[in-house]
Amino acid sequence: MDVTVPGSDSDSTPDAGPEPDLTPRTLTEPGKRGRARRRKPGVYVLLVLIVAAICYVIFQGLNNAALYYRNADEAVAQKASLGNHRFRVQGTVQDDVTKVGNEVDFTIAFNGATVPVHHDGGEPPELFKPGVPVVLEGHWDQSGSFFDSDSILIKHSAEYKEQNPDRVPTNAP
Repeated sequence: MDVTVPGSDSDSTPDAGPEPDLTPRTLTEPGKRGRARRRKPGVYVLLVLIVAAICYVIFQGLNNAALYYRNADEAVAQKASLGNHRFRVQGTVQDDVTKVGNEVDFTIAFNGATVPVHHDGGEPPELFKPGVPVVLEGHWDQSGSFFDSDSILIKHSAEYKEQNPDRVPTNAP
């Protein structure tokens, strides 16, 4: 029985041409590898900066999403544990609003508890007035005697739609 092996020197295989050169190549210069590239250190620095920026953005996003929301009565009850950590507190503005420049001092109330507030975060919103529910961002001051706010958000209710039906489109939810 005759067995032929491809690539052997037998007469039964077709002419495949010359065999490829499989000898290892030698380096042209000592210490360098043919066409291998080395990245510059600047590329690594740039990659580290990009990763650090992405991590910072993600951390800030998660940190802002983790601002705890408390009613005024809960904030007063948990004053010691909250310390000077940032959180959001909600309550209704009382009739003691005092405005000096961009700073506003007032009190909010919720469930029978009152919280004195000092706001120093710019001009309060246009709808800010006594009797309006608000959400404040900030922290207790060092002494714990008042809430130091830097952001005021007005809570809206459905009353506007009921009191001003001509200003709300009919296809609005």
